[in-house]
Amino acid sequence: MNVLTMILAGGTGRELSVLTRQRAKTALPFGGRYRIIDFALSNCTHAGLTDISVLAQHSPKSLTYHIGMGKPWDLDRKNGGVYILQPTFDGGVAQWYRGTADALYQNIDVIRNSTADMVLVLSGDQVYVMDYRDMIACHRESGAAVTIATKEVTPSQRSRFGMIGCTPDGIVRDFEEKPRLSSFRYASMGIYLFDRRFLLDHLQDGRIDIVFDILMPLLERGQVGCFHFDGYWEDIGSLQSYYRASLRLIRDRSILLSPGWPIYTRGSNLPPSRLSKDSNAIDSIISNGCIVEGEVEGCVLFPGVHIARGSRVERSIIFSYSKIGNGAHVKNSIIDKHVLVGTGAEVGLMRSRPGEGKPGSLPINSSPLKAKLVVIGKGARLKRGSIVPVGTMIEPRYRPGRRGEE
Repeated sequence: MNVLTMILAGGTGRELSVLTRQRAKTALPFGGRYRIIDFALSNCTHAGLTDISVLAQHSPKSLTYHIGMGKPWDLDRKNGGVYILQPTFDGGVAQWYRGTADALYQNIDVIRNSTADMVLVLSGDQVYVMDYRDMIACHRESGAAVTIATKEVTPSQRSRFGMIGCTPDGIVRDFEEKPRLSSFRYASMGIYLFDRRFLLDHLQDGRIDIVFDILMPLLERGQVGCFHFDGYWEDIGSLQSYYRASLRLIRDRSILLSPGWPIYTRGSNLPPSRLSKDSNAIDSIISNGCIVEGEVEGCVLFPGVHIARGSRVERSIIFSYSKIGNGAHVKNSIIDKHVLVGTGAEVGLMRSRPGEGKPGSLPINSSPLKAKLVVIGKGARLKRGSIVPVGTMIEPRYRPGRRGEE
């Protein structure tokens, strides 16, 4: 299939707080062993799309390491394969990608030198399973110059997305960007399929955004078509959406276990998880290398997590190599990699207040969150007896004031 795929992976993910402070949004761990970028790459592999460029920018180190040569997705090949493209200095003025259209424009040589008939532009920060061949067939049949993938959403969700107004014959006539209220049923998924020559003609310096600078002027001409997708899709745009999508996997793992459509990822090379005879694990995803000696309920544990004796962890997501200390109680939390929660700490309990009932208090290097969660940044240390109420964010690499308190 002669399609060039370009995955937009340069977003900063500000609404994901400390989770994307030191990593690309597309490299965010998900589902116990995956990264979010795995879904777009796996969809491409299954659809036979093997000429892929990943347009990276913000904190790309972990994303670059994860993708490597593309072997987990069968993309380490002589013809095609996966390439990571970052903003470069070409002797003029070095410049970041300023938006979605500008990212494509700064890599216009890749599009110009391709022999593909079409260019598929994907957002790399979404969790979904889609056969792009269905969208390609719809695009060819419609004769449109560009096709947008859309998904029906509930009225309560419409303020989060760009809402699309389509005619019965599949032509886009209206677009509303994150409206407070909308009568339109379908949201843009941020997935676009262009005729290559058409895209080349419309990429210009100064055109920043695909929707506003390229697509909106075309609506009156009837050149933009829509493809309605009815499968599972979650845009990981906030802490709440990430938390909700992660815990949904506990109830329904079909997205990760679709027959004939596995999600590929880079392996951890760790031994199987180990649960002690006194432990208790209920309704949880527990990955390789985990040691569970306490109680776990409704959680997602990434590789190498240690839940110590006497501790209890509920409805939480714990990233790789973090440790929950003896007798600690963690609830409603997202804990990044290499975090230590000290003995007897209380994290994410609604009843907790700084300094109430136990030694220790809220860490000084913290700030409030709108989400009803606790989010702890990579490498942080919580001292013995710390009390961290729900709605708190702790910065990466936080350390308590005195030694030996963990």
